[in-house]
Amino acid sequence: MALPILRPAPLRKRTRPVIGSLRLVPRPARISASGNGARAIANAMKIAAIDIGSNSIHMVTARVRSGDFEILDRAKEMVGLARGTLTSGHLSPETMEFGLKTLGTFKRLAERQGADPILAVATSAVREAANGGEFVLQAWERLGLHIDVITGAQEARLIFAAARHAIDFRGHRPVVVDIGGGSIEIVLGEGNKIRWQKSLKLGVVRLTERFFKSDPPKAGEIAAFKAYVREKLDPVFDHIRQARPTLMVGTSGTLLTLTAMAAAMRTGAPPHKIHNYILERKALAEITPNIMESRARERARIPGLERRRVDLIPAGALLATILLDGLRCEEMRACEFALREGILLDFIDHHHRDVRAAEHVPSIRRRSVLGMASRFQAEPGHGQQVARLALSLFDSTRAIHRLGADARELLEYAALLHDVGLYVSHSGHHRHSHYLITQGELRGFDPQELQVMAVVARFHKGAPPKMSSLELQGLDPRHRKLAVALSAFLRVADGLDRTHHGVVRGLRLGRSNGKLELVVDSAGRDAELELWAAQRKSELWEKCFGLELYFRAKASN
Repeated sequence: MALPILRPAPLRKRTRPVIGSLRLVPRPARISASGNGARAIANAMKIAAIDIGSNSIHMVTARVRSGDFEILDRAKEMVGLARGTLTSGHLSPETMEFGLKTLGTFKRLAERQGADPILAVATSAVREAANGGEFVLQAWERLGLHIDVITGAQEARLIFAAARHAIDFRGHRPVVVDIGGGSIEIVLGEGNKIRWQKSLKLGVVRLTERFFKSDPPKAGEIAAFKAYVREKLDPVFDHIRQARPTLMVGTSGTLLTLTAMAAAMRTGAPPHKIHNYILERKALAEITPNIMESRARERARIPGLERRRVDLIPAGALLATILLDGLRCEEMRACEFALREGILLDFIDHHHRDVRAAEHVPSIRRRSVLGMASRFQAEPGHGQQVARLALSLFDSTRAIHRLGADARELLEYAALLHDVGLYVSHSGHHRHSHYLITQGELRGFDPQELQVMAVVARFHKGAPPKMSSLELQGLDPRHRKLAVALSAFLRVADGLDRTHHGVVRGLRLGRSNGKLELVVDSAGRDAELELWAAQRKSELWEKCFGLELYFRAKASN
């Protein structure tokens, strides 16, 4: 049965999803640049890092260039994944739904800002929950968001990397402390290198739920809290004191909040930025009694304290006091960089090639396609030649096919990738190409676009596609017609580079008596095989567009 003549409409432009209400702390950069510098900034890769913590979910979006990053936006939502989870061992349905909704909002925000990739890690609440795997699976199935559940040791390493990037550790033996909802991380360094690290299950949510049943906490609860925490931390203190640390650095919401509260006590209002502020041991001793002796509604009025931390700050103040005392440090330096910045730095450290490529190839889609072609060792000269010829034929026949710019882009990418299946096997490589394109995690494409490119690559050789072909069944009618039409272009272009020697330099299109004639310029080289192959593979074109194609070599001068 003959295929109908196709008149596909141009692909619809992808629209941005609406972003829900979210408290954002923008960090705009005021950079002036011109010429190559301006282009490098515009083309720089953007990355989003999401820290799925036990108390809060944080996200930073950053522009990456020259091995460093610049924060563009910060987002935060206090989801409280650890609340009830660390004692029951399960994330509640309500908590999971709130967390997934927040992640969906963050992902849409990151996409709207042009971030790719979006990196997400989860810590102790998800790590310890019996249904933490279900949470991770739902994030993937519902949002397409991959979450790495990291160990306490990995968390400590990333936090230290962030802190040393933000604070000068040269000439110091720093100890970096991060107090989270489920755990605390303590890292001892020698300059910029980690010397020793420890992760302990002493987060403020965990300790609050275990010890504090009263508001304000009773003396017996406080005594039990201190005895338990000191017992767990004494071996750590003994080990670290032997190294004689010269600098204590505190990260995370709890320690930054205590620093802000202490600053507000002195000046009347918390500072706009808390980074590099000093929390003195005596200042912490002054604000702690007020925290411990007041009820939650009274604590909520203390300057510098977020309302959603009022029930956790007593545990935080006691834990911070024990840490400063045990480490025999008179002060702690606040560091606003923590796990999410560590995620960014880790990515940059392991993906130098991708970061450099982003500066030269701004399009996420093109960068992803070129990366796949390189990864699967597709023959670059042939792929680029076929893409050039396919686009030349496409552009010359716009009045016939009436396809738009989006279709042209998909044709080019399918041409660049049509031979990636050779990485698997020469036999049936067009089928392997179809599989690799659909499963290779190409970024920036929706599922229908991926399937169109895969189908076009699949049918660059062998029998032409039919509307009943199995590979077309996952496409809606409009994209099914488009895939067949683009296959017609690719089959002809692939024939025009039959020898893989780049013989054809250019095409000129003419029409005569209802026929299309392609005059092939081979600069005097023998193009007989190319003309033969292109003619054999032009049948699908004729069925799609109702015009026969004829080929001849340009006459020699």
